Amino acid sequence: MSQRSAIAVLVDGGSPAVVPGRSIEVDAGVALPVAFGGLRKILRACEDAAPDAVRPLALQRPAEWNRLFPGAIQGAPDLTDLALTPSERRLHRESEQMFWVLNLGARAIVETLRVSGRPLVIHGAGECDLVSLRAVMRAAEWGRLEQLEGRILLTGWNTRRQHYAAFFEQRRRDFLGSLCERMRTTPPGGGVGPVSGRALEPAVDLEGRYLGAVVDDDAPLEHRIAAAVLAIRSCFFTTNYEGAMLAAERGLALLDAAGTGLSPARVAEGWDALDTGFSTPAIEIDKSSLGDAEELRVLFERGIGVVHVFTGQHDEALEAFGRALERKAPPERLAHMRMFRALTRTKRLAQLPDARAEVEAGIALMAGLDTPLRKLHEAWLRNVYALTYFLEKKLPLAQEQEKLAMRCVGDLHDASATHLKINLISNASYLQETARNFAESIAIWRRFEKISENWGANFAKHHRYRLAALQMANGEREAAVASYTEAFTCAGELGDPLHQQVIAADLGLHLLATEPATAAQWFSRAAEQARAIGDPLRAAQSLAGQALAEGSGDWTEALRCAQASTTTPAETEPLVQALSRGDAEAVRKALPRARSKLNRPFDAVNLY
Repeated sequence: MSQRSAIAVLVDGGSPAVVPGRSIEVDAGVALPVAFGGLRKILRACEDAAPDAVRPLALQRPAEWNRLFPGAIQGAPDLTDLALTPSERRLHRESEQMFWVLNLGARAIVETLRVSGRPLVIHGAGECDLVSLRAVMRAAEWGRLEQLEGRILLTGWNTRRQHYAAFFEQRRRDFLGSLCERMRTTPPGGGVGPVSGRALEPAVDLEGRYLGAVVDDDAPLEHRIAAAVLAIRSCFFTTNYEGAMLAAERGLALLDAAGTGLSPARVAEGWDALDTGFSTPAIEIDKSSLGDAEELRVLFERGIGVVHVFTGQHDEALEAFGRALERKAPPERLAHMRMFRALTRTKRLAQLPDARAEVEAGIALMAGLDTPLRKLHEAWLRNVYALTYFLEKKLPLAQEQEKLAMRCVGDLHDASATHLKINLISNASYLQETARNFAESIAIWRRFEKISENWGANFAKHHRYRLAALQMANGEREAAVASYTEAFTCAGELGDPLHQQVIAADLGLHLLATEPATAAQWFSRAAEQARAIGDPLRAAQSLAGQALAEGSGDWTEALRCAQASTTTPAETEPLVQALSRGDAEAVRKALPRARSKLNRPFDAVNLY
């Protein structure tokens, strides 16, 4: 694969003797690993250098800009109304919200380089938070797609931050190496450099406030423990795993320091002083999660385990969840840890009998209890149980467990139970789809239409996409095209070119054999949307599909785009080889297959 890069990215381990002339220079280092800490500084420098380029972008994507700079744009929609978050209950790290925020940051960097014609020098890169560096990685790939001439120099790559998580430090170094690979540059030699003496900066958002309180030696110990729990919750939503690990690590150390003198009441007071009242079933951490020292240790070990899962250290995750199980905590809390272990064994390690044993142990822990919390935890455990059978293609057994899960939460109506019910309906539809009972799968899926008429465009986008795929599988081609078109329109209403690309490309795939002229139109739309998000692989796939539909045999631009991608080499390489050979059938096989669920991994901004 070609290694040519339009944006030349260079990384220096320390402070270079000379920087490029006329550079835009910015110090992106931060004392604490707060998400977007470095990106905010970079964007302010870009705004100063190219205001006519950056400010219109902020107005085009006000929800994302406000996530970076809270309150900067009045009347902007909330990002949570437009994009999905991760889900801890499902060990689902993907975050559409972070994709849009980081993509905005990347686009601002690209436009600044284009308009100013000046190099960008980012000092303190080794102290920058990893979340922000992912936006720089995204910018480098976007620039390659557009063949944009420019230079980015990252300095101080080997410098260590004073406030860091020991549990995470090696992983951070590994991720810095991955960043270099994704940006097509050579990591600097010299090993780990000095520890920075950088001072803390004023907090810009709640995450900064929480992490700042965690390391504040002058704050009351119990308040710092509360701040650590809140920081873990905040870092979950920003996919800031180094921040979450720092909070959990410090939280455990603070519990050790408190010993038997810990006051749970003062921890609760600290929570009240810091919390905004936010709660969500995506991560069930609220005031009720607190408790005595043993319960708090469970909470911190849970946080460590989740970070390990999301960063690919699955054995370490099982160990962390196992340490939590050794604490003297309420059975529901311990059953929750069994669920995490079962999920890890199922989704990451394919240890299905072991996962079922974890589920059974979790249910046994709560034997004799008759509380709503017990019912909720048992329902989630049984949902994992069903997943293990599904993966073994034992569909009747999976269906039986899903029914038992629904029976547990049938009379519960809080947010967590409702969240699970939606998941169970979806799973029931998917089970019928897998059994090729498409009409029944459609009937189950359409139950969502009866639950509410006011889901909004975001839900409709996902709902209509899956309905379309099921209709296509059931031979209802005309209805399927109408549903795909509606999903495409909903994504457009949300300003969501990423999912417009997916929807258009899938419809192109469905129509390729029977209606090639129409398929070519949809692939053309998909390519347009891929360029709008700066994704060379999606652009390559869409252009290749268009060429197939048109029978043109011209793979030049598709090949160039594919060669610009560093996101997923395993997916890209077969496409590059097929395009290089001009082998139409191999190109067809290298295209992603159409799916029935719109959720996709946000690999373009994922590093872990």
